[in-house]
Amino acid sequence: MAARSPMVVIHQAHAGIRRSALRRQLQSVASGNSTSLSVDLDQSGADVGAAIEEITNHLPIESMHVQRLVFAFKRSGTADRVVERLAAESPQQRLNSARVVGALRLTEAVPWVAALLESDDRPVSDAGARALGKIGGARSATALVQAIQRKGLNRRFVVELARAAPDLFVEAALTQPQRSAVRPALAIAAGLRRRQTAVGPLIRLMEDGSRRERVISCRALGWIGSGTAVPTITRALGDRDWKIRLSAAKALGALRAQSAQSELTYLRIDRNASVRKAAEQALYRLIPG
Repeated sequence: MAARSPMVVIHQAHAGIRRSALRRQLQSVASGNSTSLSVDLDQSGADVGAAIEEITNHLPIESMHVQRLVFAFKRSGTADRVVERLAAESPQQRLNSARVVGALRLTEAVPWVAALLESDDRPVSDAGARALGKIGGARSATALVQAIQRKGLNRRFVVELARAAPDLFVEAALTQPQRSAVRPALAIAAGLRRRQTAVGPLIRLMEDGSRRERVISCRALGWIGSGTAVPTITRALGDRDWKIRLSAAKALGALRAQSAQSELTYLRIDRNASVRKAAEQALYRLIPG
C-alpha cells in the first residue's frame, strides 16, 4: 500500500479536528450546557447532518435534546439557511440539507423536503425520503404516497412510508381507491410495520385485489405473523397463478401454519419449480424443534 502524502495526512487531521469540534458544540447544546450555536454548513470534512444524527437518532421529537438543538438552530438562523438549501442548484447541498432537516425533525420543512422526491438524482430523492421518514406524521406519509403515485413503487419510498405513517394511516389508505402502484406499496409498508390492525385490510386485498396486490398481501401477512389469516392464505395455495401459490407457501412457512401441512405437501408436486421449493422450505419450518 502506497504511503499517504504529508498533505493528505494534515488535511485528514484537520478534518477530524473540525468534526470533533462540531460534535462537542452540538452535544453541549443538546445537553443544555450551552445555548449558542455557530455552524458552517460548507465546512469541509464536517458533515453537520451526520453529527446531529449521532445525538438525535432513536430519540422522539419531543425529547429535550432534540428540542434544544432545534431552538438553537432556529435562533441562530441556521435552520432558515438549511431550508433554503433544499432548493439549491447543488445536489450535494440539497442532500446535506435534507439530512439536517430529518435529524432535527423540522416538520415545517416537509413541503420543501417533499419536492426532493421528484429529483432524478437518486441520492437526493433518497435523502428526501429518509428525512420524511424521520420527521414522520400524516403530511410526511402523504408526500411519500403521492410520490409513489407519480413515480411508481420505489423501495426507499416504501420503507420510509412504513416509518413515517402515523397509526392507522396505512390501514385506512389500503381501503381507499388507489392507483396501481400505491396499494402494493401500502401492503409492503403494512407488512414492514407489523401491526395487527392491518390484517383485516390485507385479507380483503388478498380476496379482491389484483394479482400483484394478492402476492404482496400474502407476504405482508406472513411478516405480521397473523394466525387469523391462515385460512385465507391456505386457500391461495390452490390459485391458478404460480406467483400467488409461491407467496402463499412462503407466508405459511413464516407463520408455521401446521393446519396447512397437507396442502403444502400437495404442492411438492406443483408444476412450477419455484413453488415446489417454497413448499419444501415451508414444510421444513413446520418440523417441531
